[in-house]
Amino acid sequence: MTTPPVPNRRSVLVGAAWSIPAVTAATLVPVASASTTTTLTFDRSTYSGTLCADITGAYVTVTANGTAAAGTSVTVTASTGYRFENGAATFTGVSDTIGRVDLPTLRVHTAGSTGVLTATTTDATATATLTSPASTATQGLHRRMWIDTGAAYPSGSTDATVPTGSRAVGTLVTLDPSGVLRRGTSTVASTVTSAFAELEKSNYLVVTYVDSTGMHRRMWTDTGAAYPTANVDATVPANSVVVGTFFTIDPGGVLRRVGTTVASGVTSAFAEFDKNNYQTLTWVDGTGMHRRMWTDSGAPYPSASIDSSVPAGSVAVGTLLTLGPDAVLRKGTTLVATGVTSAFAELDKSNYLTVTYVDAAGMHRRMWTDTGSAFPSGSVDATVPADSTAVGTLLTLDPSCVLRKGTNTVATGVTSAFAELDKNNAESVTWVDGSC
Repeated sequence: MTTPPVPNRRSVLVGAAWSIPAVTAATLVPVASASTTTTLTFDRSTYSGTLCADITGAYVTVTANGTAAAGTSVTVTASTGYRFENGAATFTGVSDTIGRVDLPTLRVHTAGSTGVLTATTTDATATATLTSPASTATQGLHRRMWIDTGAAYPSGSTDATVPTGSRAVGTLVTLDPSGVLRRGTSTVASTVTSAFAELEKSNYLVVTYVDSTGMHRRMWTDTGAAYPTANVDATVPANSVVVGTFFTIDPGGVLRRVGTTVASGVTSAFAEFDKNNYQTLTWVDGTGMHRRMWTDSGAPYPSASIDSSVPAGSVAVGTLLTLGPDAVLRKGTTLVATGVTSAFAELDKSNYLTVTYVDAAGMHRRMWTDTGSAFPSGSVDATVPADSTAVGTLLTLDPSCVLRKGTNTVATGVTSAFAELDKNNAESVTWVDGSC
């Protein structure tokens, strides 16, 4: 198993918080259109994955009379049993200068099924086979905690059994391949295509999810009791992706808070609560990076608005933080680090901004105070395997499925992990492990 680097747990159109490819080599089989003007070619004729091992690195090449064709729109559709990482069955991309359209991660939703991946443009079609072995196994869900000094907090430990292929999408919250969203072993909702959960200032657990009926917000108190008066439901387009509490991006790039449009042409977004339950939203579009805020009552907070110029294709990995296609991690327009392969950022109990990132030298933690000034005493550097993925503050998941806090091993055989700081700066990590 290998886990390619991806920016963070909430990245949109780039990658999920974890991704373990299991692909087989195959002979390239191009399928030309009847006119022979345009040809579409998948990089493999067969793509194979499992409930725990996604299909990554797939792409389609567009040629016109044997020459790479740039700027061609290609729509790729996955048949029943397979979906792209955001829950959609269809993806549309535009070929680059070498005629290539990179596809998002593909996930197996039905083990033991054989499907078809179909690429189409105005005058050409190509197909590839999708396969996955049957699986009847279950996996383990685990929650572990450390207090603000870094000491283990054993009384926060939780263990449960979840279906194979479940992914951690929040503290104690998982989404399984069939679309069942769970808190521990309790079902929250079914037919869910995207979900994200976070703790707010009182350690209430807030989960936002999208299903066929729209967007929904549910809550539980710090004791674990349901909090029905906080329920919110709104209509959003199908296959919208949850990027924070109340926030979704639809397949057309429209970013919404509940049902209200925030911005259009959005390629990446990240939202979180701060210490006052103000909501902070950072997103990237064609004009750069933007930060907007809402108070705990839901009113806009315009004085917090920030707009910065960042490279096209940058990914929001935290409040004011982006990771560019040039592998540069930025806070606003300020360079934080270069050669970065993965990053994760969050606000702590004092509204200090913490970013954990991975580069060729290992894992690093950097901090800024609530005024935006650097906080050097918060710096931490540790040696971790190359291509580890940052999944929380000081937490990484390496290509061999080892979850670490700094250099200390937390668990092995981990297929998915989600971590966050609570109201006391205690760190909580939820992960899924076990054979698939």
